[in-house]
Amino acid sequence: MRKKLISFLLLMMICIGLVPNYSFAADKKEGKVIYISINRTNLDNLQEIPVLNEKLKTSGYIGLMNVKGDQGNSDERSYASIGAACRSNIANENVISFSNLNDKNGQIFKSVTGVEPKEISNININKIINVNTDKGTFGSTLGLIGQTLSDNNKTVALLGNSDIVEDNQLVKIRNAGLIAMDNMGRVDRGNVDDINVEDLTMPYGIRTDYSKLVKETKKNYSSSDVVFVELGDTYRLDKYKSNLNTITYNKMKNRIYSNINTYLEEVFNMTNENDTIYIVSEYPSKLDYNNRKRLCPVIKFSKEGKGLLRSATTRRDGIIGNLDVGVDILSEFNLSNELALGRVFTLVDRDDNISFISDEYEKMVSINNIRSTVVNTFVGIVSTSWVIAMLALLIKDKLPHKEKVFIVLKELIKLAIIMPLTFLVAPIFNFKTQVGLTTGVVITTAILYISGRLLFKNNDLKQMAYYSILTVAITVIDIVLGTYLMKNSIMSYDAIVGARYYGVGNEYQGVIIASAIFGLSVLLNYKKIPKWLTVIVAIITLITTAFPSMGANVGASISECIAYLLFIMLIFDVKLDFKKIVLLGLSAVVLVSVFAGLDLMLGLESHLGGFVKQILQTGPQAIFNTFGRKISMNLKLAKSSVWVNILLVGIAVIGIFIFRPSKHMKHISNKYPMIFKGFIASMVGCLITLLVNDSGIVAAATASIYILIPILVISINMIIFKSERE
Repeated sequence: MRKKLISFLLLMMICIGLVPNYSFAADKKEGKVIYISINRTNLDNLQEIPVLNEKLKTSGYIGLMNVKGDQGNSDERSYASIGAACRSNIANENVISFSNLNDKNGQIFKSVTGVEPKEISNININKIINVNTDKGTFGSTLGLIGQTLSDNNKTVALLGNSDIVEDNQLVKIRNAGLIAMDNMGRVDRGNVDDINVEDLTMPYGIRTDYSKLVKETKKNYSSSDVVFVELGDTYRLDKYKSNLNTITYNKMKNRIYSNINTYLEEVFNMTNENDTIYIVSEYPSKLDYNNRKRLCPVIKFSKEGKGLLRSATTRRDGIIGNLDVGVDILSEFNLSNELALGRVFTLVDRDDNISFISDEYEKMVSINNIRSTVVNTFVGIVSTSWVIAMLALLIKDKLPHKEKVFIVLKELIKLAIIMPLTFLVAPIFNFKTQVGLTTGVVITTAILYISGRLLFKNNDLKQMAYYSILTVAITVIDIVLGTYLMKNSIMSYDAIVGARYYGVGNEYQGVIIASAIFGLSVLLNYKKIPKWLTVIVAIITLITTAFPSMGANVGASISECIAYLLFIMLIFDVKLDFKKIVLLGLSAVVLVSVFAGLDLMLGLESHLGGFVKQILQTGPQAIFNTFGRKISMNLKLAKSSVWVNILLVGIAVIGIFIFRPSKHMKHISNKYPMIFKGFIASMVGCLITLLVNDSGIVAAATASIYILIPILVISINMIIFKSERE
């Protein structure tokens, strides 16, 4: 019966994971692509352009794009990442100097690159490539999209610039070339030099000559497959804003938007139903960036239809990555490149696309704004309560009313074990403002605390286990249903930051490992479940965390696999030796290999599948780049993250308990053997996650909560109350 039950549950979990997301589209006759850069704008700005506002009422697919580059954010990094379909490093905007061909720059270009120039080239391309190669951490290939188009005989044109004038000198800002160029910094044709006109009523005394731009667009549209257009006036306006007052700024803005409106009308009239038009802001305005509104609009007009853009990079309706845009352009010609890390857009039909994405964005910005405050407060309370409790235990004989003091301390300590669950559950209220989100956290905490007190008033261990089991159960259910709670949790990942978009975040990686082990160990301690049920729970949790279409967290799957397997071996009294320790390590390797194979076979396009593809395409260098990035991130977190405080305090507390009171840890082991075995397994899980995760310090810190809090509470009960109360 047990075998049948286990087999049935495993089959159900695998079937759920294998359900793919299908999208159907009619065969489309190949048309042309026009990419229009309206940089430093947001979705509200674009709706102020009449022709766009009117067209968006009946058509257009909208996405908010993460603009993250490699080792920093900037206009040029975002443009380059679009053109490379991978995060790229552009350290100096002064080297982005695309120019139309003449005898002089043509000779210089050929002498420094060794290849023939095209109609538009960048003589500083070697500097750009070398910086990305030497300082980049993602192994991106600049100009990948343009090169792929060129290799497949697609003609590319580039028009416009964002040039400014400083100290009476022209400063060339021609970032759109980073998208259009091939991997030698060349574009087939276009006009980037003679496209502006002097206008002293506009920022920097220049503006785009829209009459000329319309003519150039029509000419290059007829002779090219892809036309990239950089409307530089919005960039110049944002750059010049500090020199203006509200009245003059709005006056210039209205003129610019009117000119853009006229130009877009011409573009929409010249294209046909098979063509695709992308309207993109590659980077936010200074004001939006400072207000943490750091996602930028992408609008795709392709035949009829209205809705949201989605990609496998994010698995979120309306949220995409900058590395997806170029890949989607290639897909319009049925082209692809294996080196591209971006993913093709899926078009999600939705009539209320603008209101939906605006509401989601408001919520994301609110979370981003309060995240550090809330998390820092949580970490501060946790680490401080541990220190106070430890000091109080050391001077217990000198404390007045010590029993009352320790009753209060215990409740304060236990509160910290509720908070990861609170942060996970609070999104069900769907609050969007900072005040609303904070209120949701307070309400959820109160409900959870009161429910635990009512159910297990006189048993601290059962109360803490209740929170832990509830945390694991809700996490697993959330993963299976698409991680809505995880995506909207204050303590989880953030689409604006862009380190992760779906699955299990690093914070909850540690939570899942240790909360599951602690909860199960308490149930085993009270003989509420048979040991074999622990195996089933561990397998289900591991599958949901690791499966590419669900949790998709490689680091979590490795550390979970080892921690859970060690816990199972300990509770079944398996004697550990060198061979079994090696077996623990091999089990994690086998697990990752199996899920990597499933990812590639099923085309799920998760992080793991992308990593394996990189290894197959670029060799061992991909491994070095990835683990180098992980080590660098952990070193950075060790210096700056508040989570390291929990780890340091936790190590200090355990160190003290090893020596004082005498043989205290031995007494805990004797009284609670199953729980103590859980502590050992969780500690090993903490160590493993430190080694294999790029935010291992964060995951180890959250895991340690479910080790240190129970140890402190047990110690207080044993030392202070000297009773059977647990």
